Amino acid sequence: MGDVDGAIYKLALGLPNGVEMAAIQENLPQSPLETIVNGVNRLLKDGKLELLQSGNKVYYRGVSSDEMKLMGAMSEDEKLVYKHIENSGNEGIWVRTLKQLTNLPQTVITRSLRALESQVLIKSVKSIKHPTRKLYMLTSVSPSSEITGGPWYTDQEMDTDFIEQLARQCHQFIYAYSYPRHNPEMVYSANHTGYPTATQIKRFIAENRISNVDLSLENIEELLTMLVYDGKIERIAPALDADMGMSARFGKTDWMYRAQRISSKDSPLTDIPCGRCPVANRCSNTGSITPAKCEYFTKWLSF
Repeated sequence: MGDVDGAIYKLALGLPNGVEMAAIQENLPQSPLETIVNGVNRLLKDGKLELLQSGNKVYYRGVSSDEMKLMGAMSEDEKLVYKHIENSGNEGIWVRTLKQLTNLPQTVITRSLRALESQVLIKSVKSIKHPTRKLYMLTSVSPSSEITGGPWYTDQEMDTDFIEQLARQCHQFIYAYSYPRHNPEMVYSANHTGYPTATQIKRFIAENRISNVDLSLENIEELLTMLVYDGKIERIAPALDADMGMSARFGKTDWMYRAQRISSKDSPLTDIPCGRCPVANRCSNTGSITPAKCEYFTKWLSF
């Protein structure tokens, strides 16, 4: 491999999404365009570069030695099928879509898929949106939440028990901060900013190991939205500070959540330890006495 070819190959390998011809020229200012084009063509012919197209733009992606070795063991049909599966990422690709993109006969596609599966290069997954469809993706790729349904689904079925349990824990946590502990019948002032946010609720669930599944902030917000629609909690916009607030500057509102008052018979505060705690008036978010450190509070939330 010549100096120019080596420089082009090294540059393309360092950019997973490929490099444009203009960028190659910028990195090789001493080389004439004809020399660069000839080098690119040699690398394409040797399989060391792959041509990619995005809209009207053309990119050259470097192919690693391991990938070249892998592709070298495949038939041309298998290479074509493999590339389309690779390009599908974590969304996967349907057999019918493969047929449309490759123009290969169904028997050839089926044979190629079996060969790739036998080498553990690809895997098939089921989608919650289309349970009868089998989608293919690379073995090393984890399917997107659009396919699996995220933490709310187990074996393509919605885990209603898990959802209800987490929603109940969120509601109890929010309720505990929605009204003064020393007198639950009172309400906080209109400018109160101590109501929980989605970020704080996420931290609470993680620190208390309430869920064995790693939940994202988006997952927590989905639970909170469900509770809002159920009429159990309400969203409250935080007051903006002098510099317009962090949330406003970044275009996202960090909502606080307040539980709707319910009858004392059904209220979580009827059996919450805080209601009969002798040091409730000293309890706060910081210091030696906090809900996070309270063993009685933790046991109550586990019910």
